[in-house]
Amino acid sequence: GKHSQEMASLAMGVLNQVPYASDPRTEQWVSDVVDVMPKVGVTCCLLAFFGNGDIQGDRGKQDEVIRRLKKVAPRAAAAGVVLGIESWMNADEHLRILDAVDSPAVKVYYDVANMTTRGYDVGREIRQLGKDRICQMHMKENGQLLGRGKVDFPRVKEAVEDIGYRGWLILEGATVPDKSLIECYKINRDFLRELFEIS
Repeated sequence: GKHSQEMASLAMGVLNQVPYASDPRTEQWVSDVVDVMPKVGVTCCLLAFFGNGDIQGDRGKQDEVIRRLKKVAPRAAAAGVVLGIESWMNADEHLRILDAVDSPAVKVYYDVANMTTRGYDVGREIRQLGKDRICQMHMKENGQLLGRGKVDFPRVKEAVEDIGYRGWLILEGATVPDKSLIECYKINRDFLRELFEIS
């Protein structure tokens, strides 16, 4: 056909209800997604750690996640795919996991709104992680259009450019009640294009 779509990534949101840190079924699910990704032409899958799956500040749960990721990471690396951790953790906690797993197949899926909500210095965190440790980024705002909420987007842009990140900037959230989803996303897309000087 004349229209082609590229999928940026898959996401295992189910891990918010069924925790990767503790539920035995999830090891097989993550293993399965490693097999699926090359078949659907996707190189990145978000692993979610919110709700029931939260591991922030819990070394025991983080260590179990490390153990599980170390088992699956070699297969992911061989398949040329990346598992991206999205969580409430700060850069230090994320790096502890990444350093322990020690695989190019495990990175951070960085969400600027979540990290701002947590009170982290997003510009400093993006620089601390660096481009080799971030697989993709959520350009998000909660209950506001991009640029009109709490996230310091000029600071995000500076950090993204400083580290030389050239990956996907994924729009998420950033909707308001008086506009349709499509209207909001057009405004948000235009905001990002202008901010990052993308033609």
